[in-house]
Amino acid sequence: MISTKQKHNNNVAILISPGFAENDVVYCLSQMRAAGLPTSLLGASTQTTPGQHGLLVVPDYSLDELDSHVYFRLIIIPGSYECVTNLLMAPGFHTQVKEYGSLDGAHGRIAILTEAEKALQQAKLFVNASDKIWRQSDQTLESFCQQLIQFAQDHSLTHPL
Repeated sequence: MISTKQKHNNNVAILISPGFAENDVVYCLSQMRAAGLPTSLLGASTQTTPGQHGLLVVPDYSLDELDSHVYFRLIIIPGSYECVTNLLMAPGFHTQVKEYGSLDGAHGRIAILTEAEKALQQAKLFVNASDKIWRQSDQTLESFCQQLIQFAQDHSLTHPL
C-alpha cells in the first residue's frame, strides 16, 4: 500500500477513487515527488482504495477533511471512467475542486488526464476553455507530467501563498 501524509500549501493533489488508473496515478505521483514537489493523494474517502487492477492505495486526505488553509497549486484528475464517476458522486468533489483548484481564484490549476476528460465531458464539467484547466489530449503521459512539474516548480517559487 502507498500512503504518506504531506500537508503543505503550494502542493500538488492527485485525486483518486475506486477504479483509478494505476499507471497514471503511480507515474504522476512518483515523478512529482522525485521532482521535490509535495504531492498528496486526495480520495473520496480515507479508506483503502483499489485501483483498476487491484493495487491498494490509502489516500493522504479525503475531499471532506480539507480545511480552508490548504491550497493546491495543481490538482490532477487521473484517467479511468470508473474513477471519475466515483469522484463525481463523492460528497465535496465539486466544492473542493472549485475551491482548492481555484477555477475562480488565483491559487492553482486543474490537469485532466485523457480518459478522465471523457467522463467529465459527459457530466458537463470543465467543458469550457480556461487557462486554469489543462488537458492531456494527445500528449504522452510522460510529456504532460513534465509540463505539470515545470508549472508547479515555477509557480511555487514565483507565487508563494
